[in-house]
Amino acid sequence: MTKINPNILPKEKHIQTEKVQNISQYIKRVNEYIKVRGIKDGTVVYRGEPDVYPEPCRPNIFRRGVMNGNRFFEKSLFDAMRQNRLTGEVRYLDNAIDAQHGEFPSRLLDVSYNCLTALYFAVTPYYHQREDSMDTKDGMVFLFFVDEIFSPSAKNTNDNYDAIINRDQEWHQNHILFEKNHKFIDHTKLNSRIIAQQGAFILFQGDEPESLPKYMSYGILIPGEAKAGMRKELRQLFGIHTGSIYPEIINLVDELSSKSRKLNTEEFSCGNELEYALRQLDKELDYYFEYIVENSKNAKEEDMTRILMHVEHVIDSYRKGFLEFQENYERRFQEGEELGGLKRQELNRIIGKYNGAVQVFADNLKQYDAGEFAGQELQIYIEKAVAG
Repeated sequence: MTKINPNILPKEKHIQTEKVQNISQYIKRVNEYIKVRGIKDGTVVYRGEPDVYPEPCRPNIFRRGVMNGNRFFEKSLFDAMRQNRLTGEVRYLDNAIDAQHGEFPSRLLDVSYNCLTALYFAVTPYYHQREDSMDTKDGMVFLFFVDEIFSPSAKNTNDNYDAIINRDQEWHQNHILFEKNHKFIDHTKLNSRIIAQQGAFILFQGDEPESLPKYMSYGILIPGEAKAGMRKELRQLFGIHTGSIYPEIINLVDELSSKSRKLNTEEFSCGNELEYALRQLDKELDYYFEYIVENSKNAKEEDMTRILMHVEHVIDSYRKGFLEFQENYERRFQEGEELGGLKRQELNRIIGKYNGAVQVFADNLKQYDAGEFAGQELQIYIEKAVAG
């Protein structure tokens, strides 16, 4: 996988370093980000972390190294949980949710619909530690803007998760392209801790933790010296503290009706996963185009060169993912099979959409005279890639 230096950009527009000292300033900052995003009916979720980690927003299974050399670790873990009656569920995704809140390793990243709940986690370490044990360190709250929702009870979501655990879909295994398909899984009302935290999850699909794309998140720095005061405000003003994060569940019908308009119900299939990756690319290109245009007038030439090289690396990681998939497809095609049941014509169409997105991005940059961009080198030549 292409490794991208996270510090290559001269300025990270999504993380403001101006310090917030109290909840009023924090809520104001949250509202500013929502306003800047300009969404009317989008879904916003939040995640708090008590430290500014070099690699933030990582599911704990990637931090513990438990999968090293053991591709079926998760399956074995869930089977053991069932055997010991630590979960009463029969679906792997439900097992994973129970594991997540039983302190077992999981590839699910916790998020919350409540920005104050996220703030609590940014100013308070895990409950095994003293509340003030990380008050010398700054924390972070991340905002995630979501436009597709996957239901934890839907067939497509469970088929997707089963494919990850069972590793029985060849087209889905170890493809860096599908590692980019981070999926927002809505909360369930069957787990008391999820109810208490108004929680949901972001699913990381790969064996390596592909970073969440830049377009998706914003960050708010919570200074260490403000943590004690914010904990006091959370307790006194909102009743949020270690022993009582139990919000009342209201307007459930309106909430579910609103979500249903954005609910992704596409069948879990090879073609749909490729299309999902394309949608991720489109969003990344939109983000970087705005970023480049904003910086093109005032940034130094060497800074613009670094920005364009960074964007080329991002696009190239998609290109390599599609090329790797094509190579596997061609190998199977020569053996008389179609990888993932995907027709050659459909693969041609998807690669064509990739080429079109890259070309439009390059053409738009040229109009703004934003510098040299290697758009042509990032194209995939269909006639060469899928020649039988």
